[in-house]
Amino acid sequence: MKAATTQIRYYSKSGARLYIPQSLLDDPGFPFKDGDVVKIEVSNPGLTLTRPEWWEIIDWNQMRDAYRQLPEDIRAQIQAKGQAPE
Repeated sequence: MKAATTQIRYYSKSGARLYIPQSLLDDPGFPFKDGDVVKIEVSNPGLTLTRPEWWEIIDWNQMRDAYRQLPEDIRAQIQAKGQAPE
């Protein structure tokens, strides 16, 4: 496993940016490329970066009709993640 020390920058209106050193980006084990959508999960003691499922990037409160038409197994996964429409 390759590791690096980095820095986080907070911005009052937009959130924060985490700098990932080029040495990690160049590692063949780094799974993301420029423009990829990445899911960040906070866990104890750190962060996990993964590729999200397609349904995790949709705001289901804005897509209620589409949500109702999903197969039950997909709706169950969305509900389990707390992303079901209110």
